[in-house]
Amino acid sequence: MKKMQSPVIISEVRSAGQKGVSVPELIVVLLVAAIIIVLALPQVLSSRRLFRFSGIQREVTTSLREARQEAMSQRKTVTFRYDNGNKKIFIYGGDFGTLGDPKNRYIDLAGAGVDADDVKYGRPPGVPASALGDTTNLTNLSSNAVEITFQPDGSVINASNNPQNQALFFYHEKYRLQTAFAVSVLGAGGRIKVWRYSQGVNAYVE
Repeated sequence: MKKMQSPVIISEVRSAGQKGVSVPELIVVLLVAAIIIVLALPQVLSSRRLFRFSGIQREVTTSLREARQEAMSQRKTVTFRYDNGNKKIFIYGGDFGTLGDPKNRYIDLAGAGVDADDVKYGRPPGVPASALGDTTNLTNLSSNAVEITFQPDGSVINASNNPQNQALFFYHEKYRLQTAFAVSVLGAGGRIKVWRYSQGVNAYVE
């Protein structure tokens, strides 16, 4: 025979199940959520800016490799040019025509969440000026630009036809140490290497 539950117990269970959240409790929950969002927002924005700036490293590296590959495939000299005035990269020479020709390839490093004023050429203040691990060092701007001309064999030479090593350094104005990087070009073979600044060792590491 099935035992019947007390009407009193059933009533208490229903009352407990129907209990909702009070207004003070809801306010507390919303307040805590708002505090968490306010505290986390700067970190989220910072992470997004750092991620966007990492795209500049890829653009510089890819453009250098493209210029070298085009020089070798066309069997003509092709030049990579970084213009610090407008933060643009140009690839000209060979089938791309002279500088300014519509056939030039160019990449705008500013935009997509990165302001032109935030893109800085060189080393951040306080970072050692020593050469990179492959002995390359900062290539100084000339007329506010840097040009690296690849020969048909992929090498980079100077006016005396000797191999010339070069390196480009960049960083974000607001996140200097976190974003500092360099891209080096070994003149003899045109090998391109990427370096990132490490705060732990206070140096650029491959």
